[in-house]
Amino acid sequence: MTGKLVAIVVLLATAGTAAAQGVTRRYAEEPTDGVDVPNTPLAGDQDARAVTYNPGGLIYLHGGELAVAGTYADPSVATSSGDGLAVYAAGAAGGGRLLPRVAVGIALEWLDPPRGTLVPDPGQPFRFTATSSQSLTRYAGFGVAWHHYITDGTLSGVDTFDAGIAARIGAQLAVGGVVRDIVTSPIAGTPVQRRYELEAVFRPMSTNELELAVGGRIGETRHDVDGWARASWRFGRGAWLHAGVETRAVHELVDTASGEDPTDERDVRATLGLELSFGKFGVTVMGTGLHSSVDGDSHALGGSVFARLSTAAPPSVLGEHDHIERVELTGDLGVRQMTALVEHLRAIARDPHVVGVVVSFDDPSGGWASFEELRGEVLRLRAAGKKTFAYMVSGTTRDYLVASACDRIYLDPAGGLRLVGLGGTTLYFRGAFDMLGVQPQFEKIGEYKSAPEEFTDKGPSEPAARMHRELFDSMWQDWVSAVSSSRHLGAKELEALVDNGPYTSGQLAKDHQLVDGVGTPDQISEWIIKDLGAIYPIDEAAPAKPDRWERPAVAVIYIDGDITDGKSRSMPIPIIDQKLAGGETIIAAIQAARADRNVKAIVLRIDSPGGSALASELIAREVFATRGVKPILCSMGDVAASGGYFVAAGCDEIFAEPMTITGSIGIFFGKFDISGLLAKLGITHDTVKHGARADVESMFRPFTDDERAALLETLRYSYGRFVGAVAEGRKMSKDEVDGVGRGHVWTGTQAHGIKLVDRIGGIGDALDEAKRLGGVGDEARVVELPEPPLSILNVITSLLSGQVPGADDERAGLAALPVVRELLRAVPASVLAATPETPQARLPYVIEWQ
Repeated sequence: MTGKLVAIVVLLATAGTAAAQGVTRRYAEEPTDGVDVPNTPLAGDQDARAVTYNPGGLIYLHGGELAVAGTYADPSVATSSGDGLAVYAAGAAGGGRLLPRVAVGIALEWLDPPRGTLVPDPGQPFRFTATSSQSLTRYAGFGVAWHHYITDGTLSGVDTFDAGIAARIGAQLAVGGVVRDIVTSPIAGTPVQRRYELEAVFRPMSTNELELAVGGRIGETRHDVDGWARASWRFGRGAWLHAGVETRAVHELVDTASGEDPTDERDVRATLGLELSFGKFGVTVMGTGLHSSVDGDSHALGGSVFARLSTAAPPSVLGEHDHIERVELTGDLGVRQMTALVEHLRAIARDPHVVGVVVSFDDPSGGWASFEELRGEVLRLRAAGKKTFAYMVSGTTRDYLVASACDRIYLDPAGGLRLVGLGGTTLYFRGAFDMLGVQPQFEKIGEYKSAPEEFTDKGPSEPAARMHRELFDSMWQDWVSAVSSSRHLGAKELEALVDNGPYTSGQLAKDHQLVDGVGTPDQISEWIIKDLGAIYPIDEAAPAKPDRWERPAVAVIYIDGDITDGKSRSMPIPIIDQKLAGGETIIAAIQAARADRNVKAIVLRIDSPGGSALASELIAREVFATRGVKPILCSMGDVAASGGYFVAAGCDEIFAEPMTITGSIGIFFGKFDISGLLAKLGITHDTVKHGARADVESMFRPFTDDERAALLETLRYSYGRFVGAVAEGRKMSKDEVDGVGRGHVWTGTQAHGIKLVDRIGGIGDALDEAKRLGGVGDEARVVELPEPPLSILNVITSLLSGQVPGADDERAGLAALPVVRELLRAVPASVLAATPETPQARLPYVIEWQ
C-alpha cells in the first residue's frame, strides 16, 4: 500500500502540486492496493485472504474462516505497502442442483504507509472490502470485490472494483486471474490504471505436499510487468515451508533543478515463511528481503504474520489426542443417511486416537437390515479395539439388536426396554370390494407372487402363507442368534425373555441381564470413565480440509422407493410418504458414472420393493452395459425385491444383510373394475371406441376371457425376460432361476444359500470391495447419484387428507382412517403415480417398519 500511496504523490505532482526540490518519490503499485501479505495465492488452495486477493477463489473455502494478517515493512522503502493490519471473514456453502456454490466475505484493513518520501502526507487510510463469489461449474468460480476507502487524505471516499476467476483442472493444475481497478474514480484528477494478474499452480504429487506456482501482472496504461514464483513444501504433519521470489517495476521521479527526472527501475523481493496448523487454528510467519536496482542495496524489508480460525482445517502439528466419539442414532435411517453413518463409523474404526464410542438411541427408524448393518459396524469398532457403550432411554427390539453388540448397555431410569419380538400383518380387502361392487382383476406369475392376493382374496394362499412363515422364521432366528451370542444368553432363555416383555422397569431389564446398568447420564459417564480407566474428552469429528483438489471416486447410485417409468420424484402423501425411483433418472445416473473418468467403480444401493417391469428392465440393461467397463456392485438395503432384484442381477457382486428381503422374481398385472360400484351409485357411462380392445384398461368394464389370455401371455414373455436377465447375471440356468423364482421372497441369509446373493455385508463392505476393484484406497471420495427428488405435495392426496398444503389443521382427514391408510399403502405407488398399464415386478406386500 505504501507504494500505492507514493503513486498518489506522483499523481498529485502531475496535477501541479508543488514538491520540494531534491525529493525522490518511488512507486511500484497503484494507490488502491491493500495490505501486502507475501505469497498469497491467486489460484489453488484459498483462504480468507481471497476476499481481497482473488474473489473468484472464495468458493473453494471449506466452510467459514476468520483471519488476521499483520505486515511490518521498513518505513524508508517507498516501494512497499508499509505497515498494515487486515481482518478477513468469509464463508462458502451450497453447490447443490438448485443453487450454485456461493461465498461471501468482508475485509477490514488499516494501512500505515511509509511517509518519509511522500509529499503530501497521505495519512493512515482504512479500506473496507465486500466480496461475493459463485461457482460457474464444478471446477471454476467467479467473484467480484468492492473496496471503499475511509480517510482524511486523498483516498477519501474512493470506490474501486476487482473481478476474479479461479479454476482447478484435475488434481494437479489450478489457475487464477484477477482484473484490478475495473471501475475506479480518478485520484487527484488522474485515472488509476487497470492491472491484469494471472497465476498457475502445479502439484506434481497431486497433494499439498509440494506446490509450485508462477504468476505475473501487467498494467494497462504504463505497461509495467511484474512476475513471481512461489513454492510450498509440507515437511511434516501440519507444517509447511513457504518460499517465494517476486520482481516489481519501480517508477521513480527525482526533483532536480531542471525539473522532474523520471526513471524506471526494478526491485526483487525474496520471502521465506513457516506455516503451522494446530487444527482449526493456524499461523504463518514470513520474512522478506529486498534487492533494489535503484541503489543496488540488499537488505531486510520486513515481515508478516497470518493467523486463521477455520471450520475445516489441516491436521494439527501437535497430533491428535485420545478421545471418545459420540454417535447418535435418530430420525429416519434412509439409504443416504446410512451411507454417511457407515462411512463415519468406519473412519472412527480407523482412527487410533478414538478409545471409546458412545452410541445413543433417540427413536431411530428404519428396517431390520439397516439395524443389522449398524450392528455389524459396532462389532467392527470392537474388533478395532474401541470400547463401545450403548445408551438408551426407551429402546425397541430393533434398537436392542444394535445395542447388544456394544460392550456395555446402559438404560435411563425414566425409560424402558420395549422388547416384544418381531411380527407382521397383511390386510386383505376383497370383502370390502365385494360390498362396494369393485372387482379386482389380476394375473400373476408365479404362485408365490402374492401381491394381488390383498385385493383378490380374503386371506393368503397356502404357498404365500408358507413363504411368509419361512421369511419371518429366518429373520427371527438371525435376531436370536445375534443377540444371544452378544449377551451370553441361551436362545431359549432369550426367547422367553422376549415373551415376557416389554420391560417398563429398567431395573427389571438389568435383573434379567438385558442391560448392564440403569442410571442417569451423569452416573453413566462415571461408569464409562471407570471402564476406560481415565477421563477422555468427548469429541465430534471435525471436518478436515482436503489435502488434494480432486480424489478418485466411487459412485453410489441410490434406487430408493418404487421403481417407475420417467423421472424420480417424491409422493409426500400424508401418513404413507412414498418415494419413486424413476427409470430415466437412474439410467442417466449410471451413464454419468460410467463416463466420468474420476469414478473408478459403482455401487448400486437398492432399497426398493420393485415396481414397473419395463423401467426395471431398462435399468438392468444399463447395468449389464456397465459390467466389464467398470466394476459395478450392488448393496441391498432393507428391501431389494422383484424389480429391485431385476436391477441388481447384472452386478459383478451382490451384498445383502441376513435380514434383507430380496428375490421375488415374478410379475403381475391387473386392474380394478368399478362398474359395479358405479351401478350402485346410479352412475352410467357410454364409451365410443375404434378397435376391439381400445378400452382394455378401462376401469368401467371387466376383462374378457380373450383379453385375460392375452394378458397372461404378455406376462409369460416379461417373466421370461426377467428370468433370462437373472440367469445371465448370476451365471445360472433359466430352470435354476425359475426354481427359486416364481415370486418367492427370501431373506438375505436364504438368498445367499441359493446363489441370489454373493456376500453377506452392507454398504461399507460393498464400498471397500468397490475401492479394491477400482484400484483406489480409503482416500477415494464417495459420489452420490442421483440428486434426491424434490417433494411436491400431491393435490389429490391433499384432498384425501382434508388439508390444504401449509394449513395449520390438526384434522388428519380421510387418510388417517386405518383402513384407508392401509389401502393407500397396499396399492403400489408405481401404480398410483406412474403408469397403471405397466406390468409390475413388485414385492408381494407392502412393508411398514414399526
